[in-house]
Amino acid sequence: MKKILFFPHVPYHAITFVAVIKELIDVKATLVYADHLKNYGLDKIKGSNIKEIASASNIRAIPYTPKLLLSESPSILVVMNDWGGWPKRAVEDAKMMGIITVGHIEGAQDYLDTHLKMGYVGKRRYPYQKVEYIFLLGKYDKQFFSSKQTKLIGSPRFDSFDVKSNRIQKKFSNTLIGINCNFSYGVFSDISEKWISDVIIAVRYHEINYQISQHIGDKTNLSGYNTYQGSIHALIEKSTILISRFSTVIIEALMLGCPVVYYNPHNESQPTYLDSMGAFPKPTNIQELKDAINDVLLHRREWLARSEKFLDYHVAYRKGGSAISFANALNEISVYKKKQAKFYPFRSTLVYFYENIKRKLPF
Repeated sequence: MKKILFFPHVPYHAITFVAVIKELIDVKATLVYADHLKNYGLDKIKGSNIKEIASASNIRAIPYTPKLLLSESPSILVVMNDWGGWPKRAVEDAKMMGIITVGHIEGAQDYLDTHLKMGYVGKRRYPYQKVEYIFLLGKYDKQFFSSKQTKLIGSPRFDSFDVKSNRIQKKFSNTLIGINCNFSYGVFSDISEKWISDVIIAVRYHEINYQISQHIGDKTNLSGYNTYQGSIHALIEKSTILISRFSTVIIEALMLGCPVVYYNPHNESQPTYLDSMGAFPKPTNIQELKDAINDVLLHRREWLARSEKFLDYHVAYRKGGSAISFANALNEISVYKKKQAKFYPFRSTLVYFYENIKRKLPF
């Protein structure tokens, strides 16, 4: 029986993997978790949300240690992040051991790390360059991996979206603008408060109610504003339109039938949304944002209709079936199982022990 390890970097990745695991036949699938070691760089936690997600679906889950690949000896390791954290280490070790590695692109990605050209500190990540196979979200992503082995997969977590997206004809009793505040991991965080202030000024100009959803990795001060305590998807369901900066939420909102305004006053240059293909307006200042809000409110159906072409280009299997295509692709590449090499992950083991010691220190 084939063994496949799925290593989600964060809890919502596990939800995608659970959907795939349910489609696999004659495969021993296991979720690996490391979120008990670090949680988005915020508060230290003792439990694992990923373990809880696995348990709810009766899926085996085990904690990450550098010896994991030796003890489990999987034929395939699947990740969504091969450039940072323990998944990156696992991919590097797996390749040394002859284990097939797969990276799944689950959302909008700045492949070029364009913020570095704007003076922000950091190193180029080169996402999905370490794994052997890349499972693409959509046709758009293919251009960044011309020399890699790729498969068009879509995203299993979007499989249920289409049944929810018949909102073009929906009439809202109260207009509500949803705002996605996602300046996570420090990217453009220096302008986040100004961005929020601009959006609120534009929304209040139209005398419309609003709610702000804040990403778990975002540290913007939102005191004094209306913040939403539920999930971003729940907010999208209630919202007449959504305002966001660069985020997968733009794609998700459109798939859920909620028109979008992409507000970009800081000139972020990730190409994903710069060519909107007519799917949404792209204001760059407060006046343009006021006008865009008014336009989308008056022409919701037209904007949603124009978003179809954009979604077709960016999301494969957007009508459903992504989890099945993911499982089928894993079965296809599993026949190329390589002879595994003897390798002990000394470097990963040293880093692992160092990190665990550091976690226990009082700072």
